[in-house]
Amino acid sequence: MKVLLVGEFSKLHNNLQNGLQKLGVDVTTANFGDFFKKFHSDIKLIEIPRGKKYNLLRNEYSKYIYNKFIKYDVVQFVSERQLCANYGFEKYLPVCLVKNAKLSVLLLAGCNYQFSVADKVVPITPCAECLKYDKRNKYGCEHRYNHETRKLDYAMQKNVDVIVPTAYEFFMCNQNSEFKEKIAEPIDFPIVINKEKKYYFNKKLIVYHPLNREGAKGTVMIKRAFQVLQKKYVNQAEFIIKGHMPFNEYNKFMKSVDILVDEKNCLTFGMASLMAMESGKIVITGNYREKISCDEYQFIKEAPAFEMGTTVEQIVNNISDVIENRQQFTNLAKQGHDFVAKYYDNRMIAEKFLDLYERKLYEKKTGKSY
Repeated sequence: MKVLLVGEFSKLHNNLQNGLQKLGVDVTTANFGDFFKKFHSDIKLIEIPRGKKYNLLRNEYSKYIYNKFIKYDVVQFVSERQLCANYGFEKYLPVCLVKNAKLSVLLLAGCNYQFSVADKVVPITPCAECLKYDKRNKYGCEHRYNHETRKLDYAMQKNVDVIVPTAYEFFMCNQNSEFKEKIAEPIDFPIVINKEKKYYFNKKLIVYHPLNREGAKGTVMIKRAFQVLQKKYVNQAEFIIKGHMPFNEYNKFMKSVDILVDEKNCLTFGMASLMAMESGKIVITGNYREKISCDEYQFIKEAPAFEMGTTVEQIVNNISDVIENRQQFTNLAKQGHDFVAKYYDNRMIAEKFLDLYERKLYEKKTGKSY
């Protein structure tokens, strides 16, 4: 079986490729590197400018990509917009690929229309602060109000063979989707599990918040909390906010970090939080995990991650509580590694994807249930 993984979000497809390769699957990645993060890609996609003088180049490049990608047994997209016109491809390309591929798979792993209205089904989302601080768009969220974006989201979901939610929020906000009959059981983010090691923490703790999409992640409020905390713990901890780093640089920096303060506007864990837990970091992220009610995600409550809070005062108090209890860090580090190994091991996640690919290919080819 030959599998093509199109697009990249925070190392999701790179980690899945690693897991599938452990199972002997022939896997190729094709992406832009997730832009400034500069992740690996076997096929490096090129962004063609949108001006009329590039029409011929854009048309020929889109034909080339289509003819190359359609040869794979499975073509999987990390989101609806990975080959969209905004990145210099012809409008027809992504929909033609999902319609004509032997098997097409779409992950629910980022923003789309359903996620833009997720506040109807989950208690916290990044949308309000994203619009206020990130988009600054008088027309609102592009996934909700931009005609071309909504049209592409709809066409991709209508024509793809199978849709896979990757986290609780994406699972819940698509429960009433028009295409819910295509939605498979959720499959979690894949994390590479390394051999467990001894855990050490700096005498002066390094508390770090990654800077990327300030509104969506809740950075504005976290900055204010860090200003208070730096004065409170001037000798015990250093509070750092920085980001927009290539992944290799980020990963090297993370080795020096003791506490990761990740996202405020979520319930479950993003890739950064999971990778940090796997490596033995203390993680503070998200809110309202006690409100997770569906059976598929009850395991999230087992995580030794601390909730952040939704106000500056709560964030200050919650981070303070963690710092004041550093004697628990070694035990928490081990628990975090074991939690990620139990539920997110990329080989185990790859087995779930491979089973899905085999079943859906068989059903599509024969018209019979697997």
